[in-house]
Amino acid sequence: MEAVGLNSEVLAGGKKFHIQTNIVEPGNKIISNVFDKGRVIIKKESLINGETDDEIKDLVQSLHKDVTSELQLLFYISEKVQTIKHAASNNKLGIVFSNRQLYDEAIKEFKKAIELDDGFTEAYKNLGEVYLKNKQYDEALATLTDGLAKQSDFPDLHNSLGMVYLEQGQYVEAIAAFNAALAKNSYFTKSHLNLSVTLLKSIMNDIDEDELPSFDKRREMAISHIQIVENFIDSDKLIEAYQHFDDDDLEKTVEVLQEVNRENYTTLGTDIENEFYLKFMFGGKGKDDAFIQEHILKLKELINKYPKYADLRNNLGIAYLIQCRNLFLNALEEFRQALKINPGFKKAEKNLKLAENDGKGFLILLRAILK
Repeated sequence: MEAVGLNSEVLAGGKKFHIQTNIVEPGNKIISNVFDKGRVIIKKESLINGETDDEIKDLVQSLHKDVTSELQLLFYISEKVQTIKHAASNNKLGIVFSNRQLYDEAIKEFKKAIELDDGFTEAYKNLGEVYLKNKQYDEALATLTDGLAKQSDFPDLHNSLGMVYLEQGQYVEAIAAFNAALAKNSYFTKSHLNLSVTLLKSIMNDIDEDELPSFDKRREMAISHIQIVENFIDSDKLIEAYQHFDDDDLEKTVEVLQEVNRENYTTLGTDIENEFYLKFMFGGKGKDDAFIQEHILKLKELINKYPKYADLRNNLGIAYLIQCRNLFLNALEEFRQALKINPGFKKAEKNLKLAENDGKGFLILLRAILK
């Protein structure tokens, strides 16, 4: 296959990004990457299925253009969000930026969300976590502490605080934070896993402090937390963790437990949902039927893979309501067109009045759900 590739520099949000699109022959794919300071922040793929060389060139150009447009749209949405005072939108945009490793932009959005609503505990958690990703530990600790001062009953804040302490090797403080999370929610399996990892890491690093139990006791405690997790998570990896533990390979045990955490607590579909919301509300995609249908298909694919994930079902319900809204607006337009063609068409006039009156409640419902 003839070598085909595109490279370009794009200015967006006051920054310069490099976009590279190439053919990967062994996998018969076209891959387009957006780089920010050497990091891939957006990646899209397109399969090659027997196209001619000219068709492949068109596919490369099309994917390159799509990725460029997506990057520009993201920062266009950012500008639009700044024109309103809606903390939830800033928070959603911050999550999208964080998942793209655009940490400075994410920090700005989470800070704005907190400025607009200083009781928005999720924004404190998200800001603390992005500081942690960016290794700004002092800022992470200060943010999570501020969040806990607002709402000490939020277990996620305690858990995130524990992760900051763990990252810094402060095992006593990390254990206390995870225990605090579990005191608020004893079923918080994410904290059970994190606490087990912390206990095992403290043994691996030969941490012997007065505030900590003996090594044997810590091993016993670690395995008890894994056993609790087993009641809620069905994963072969937990069996693998037990096997490594029995072999006294604590490093492998920790690796597997961290994999279990990533697999089960990556917020499935959250990035898809946040991007959809932002594009729907601010990106001019509100009446794009194809865009909404594509989102529904993505959610269905995730639900087929993770049928018991409640958030995905909730998001699909919202997507169906949005689809209904567009069909409802289409119906109103058809009644209006019927009257335009025949101004004396009483049935169309009646249908339009009924739809306009009764449909107001549906549109108010949808606005309330999306708020």
